[in-house]
Amino acid sequence: MFALPARTVHILARHWTRHLAPYRQHGHDEHREALIDEALRFASFRLEDALRRLATWADAPLSRRVAVLLLLIDLGLIVRRPRDGRYEYEASRDAEDRAASIPALAPFLGPVLDLIAAVRSLHTDEHGSRT
Repeated sequence: MFALPARTVHILARHWTRHLAPYRQHGHDEHREALIDEALRFASFRLEDALRRLATWADAPLSRRVAVLLLLIDLGLIVRRPRDGRYEYEASRDAEDRAASIPALAPFLGPVLDLIAAVRSLHTDEHGSRT
């Protein structure tokens, strides 16, 4: 299990206002920590190869990858689905268009779209076709 300082967990969580808001508002840090731990595992084990090949993400620290992944989950651009006792991450059907329509993401749109594409490619690779 990855360990993050409590301050880091609180800093990440304070930006969650939509899908992850219940985690931000929850009184038990261990639930937020579990969510972040799960995102760390996904970003470090599953996304690593896909992101390493992209100039925008090749040298990005794991903490940044996790923070952006969680932000995209909060915005509903990446969806977490329970499957076989774990969570699966998928890009929403219209993630790219929705990301482009969010003014706050405009300065970071290239890297955001790259991350969405990386998540989408994992799902495509696993299931043989795009869903």
